[in-house]
Amino acid sequence: MVRSPTGTGRRLIGDEAVTSHGATHFGVNFKTVPDVQSPHAPDAVLFAQALLTEFQEQHPDVVRDGVVFVGHPAGWPAEVVDAYGRHLNRLEVPVHLMPESQSALLHVRDRGRDQRQLERVLIVDIGSSTTDFTIVEDLSPRNLPVGAALGCRQIDEQLAELVRAALPHDTALAEALACDGGPDFLLLACRWAKEAQFSGIPRRIMDLRESCEERFRPIVASAWTWLLNLEIAQTVAAPGGWGDHFRAVLIEVADQLGELPHLLVLTGGGSRMPLADRLCREVFSTSIVEHDDEPAFAVARGLVSNGQHRAGVRRFRREVTELIEDPATRELVRAEAVQALSTLKDKVAGQMLEAHSSAAALTSHIKFGMYEATRALADALAYYLSMRVERICRRHGIPADRVRLDLILPDLFSDRLDLIVDRVDRAERLTEHSAPGLLTPFGVPQDAMSQAFSSAMERARSRFAPSLDPQLASLAIGALTSSSGLAADRLARRWIQRLVRLGEYTPDELDRITATVMAAVIEQTEDRARDLERWLV
Repeated sequence: MVRSPTGTGRRLIGDEAVTSHGATHFGVNFKTVPDVQSPHAPDAVLFAQALLTEFQEQHPDVVRDGVVFVGHPAGWPAEVVDAYGRHLNRLEVPVHLMPESQSALLHVRDRGRDQRQLERVLIVDIGSSTTDFTIVEDLSPRNLPVGAALGCRQIDEQLAELVRAALPHDTALAEALACDGGPDFLLLACRWAKEAQFSGIPRRIMDLRESCEERFRPIVASAWTWLLNLEIAQTVAAPGGWGDHFRAVLIEVADQLGELPHLLVLTGGGSRMPLADRLCREVFSTSIVEHDDEPAFAVARGLVSNGQHRAGVRRFRREVTELIEDPATRELVRAEAVQALSTLKDKVAGQMLEAHSSAAALTSHIKFGMYEATRALADALAYYLSMRVERICRRHGIPADRVRLDLILPDLFSDRLDLIVDRVDRAERLTEHSAPGLLTPFGVPQDAMSQAFSSAMERARSRFAPSLDPQLASLAIGALTSSSGLAADRLARRWIQRLVRLGEYTPDELDRITATVMAAVIEQTEDRARDLERWLV
């Protein structure tokens, strides 16, 4: 980055900065820890302003409605990150900050790995200014406060010192290095030479002999030529060099973690150095070490992914809300609940006489009928809603694998049976032959039999005997006069059969079921949204 020679104060960046004649304040590798107390914007913020200005000229519609995501070293203290954010507010667009290694982690996650593969993974992002570390444990990322002082810029500075030591009598080079921006241009030449050796892609810096600023040409002619003949990999790996510092930081990280990660992923431009891979395998001997395909872009792509996922989460929540507020959805829930109750009534009523005189058998039939009806309702609703939620998930990048809502419905079936039992005067036993605990699961009091049974049977005779077949009616009436327990038992069961079939939901109960289902959908879809947001914040 340079200051424009026009006197406007505009900053020029990238190739334009290198080739612009008369520009001043040439700077490279200027991302440093901002001074918390200083009111002056750091050079990195000025660079961002220049970049955004250029972008706005070409894409004004994007900037008008856009959000800016900026990476920062994971090892920066919180107060420094806050200060950086305050300075970045000068961009006059919404700005989100995110640790660089965590951004790279999000990019790795988006490459198609499922959650199980990321249960314990360490991201090592080797940049020009810092080396950042993010560990994932229990599917939650954690940034480690180490490596903020270790970046590949140290290699550039070491190479620049070697150039000065190797060419002390080159007066043209000395004059170039004494000019404004000369030392930084030498660092740029060292960086390009380093990247060319480690990436295998040659830098055609000699093309700049004519196009670059005239005062920097001796650096191109002398320093670059000398650097081409230097084995930079050996220099980096030499005792006391960058490699030793990197190993020390890796050991510090391993000590902090205790348990080594299952997977270690190297990102950042510096990860192309074979030495970085070798040292990671040496310190993390039991971990699988992998490389990103294009490591220099991992952080930038992770930042873009962060923004896309945030927007996706917002749209996801909006569509889920629209789904549960849709009158058609609510009507479906109510209709399925009514159908489930009808199924319950048919099952329980159909099984009443099959229980014979065994109270335990009758209780078991009732419980099983309630379970089947409840499960049928939950399954029907879960299938309908899960399909729709899964489609919404896939549209907006929310984890959609194995979408299966688990609906725990209110115990309204038991409530219905309680009301039915109340209609037989809360009789605790059906007959003297029925076990005392028959209706205990439904809250029937223990002392109701003696007084309630006679009047219950009388009402049964007057209300239901005309519609029963003659033989059953005779047995029921005979039971009242001869105290035949078996006949009374059978008639009482017939009576409960009919009362079961009379049970219906009230509107309030249907509202309660609907509200419970809707709340379950919100809670479980929120879990999915929060699962993704753990990677974003």
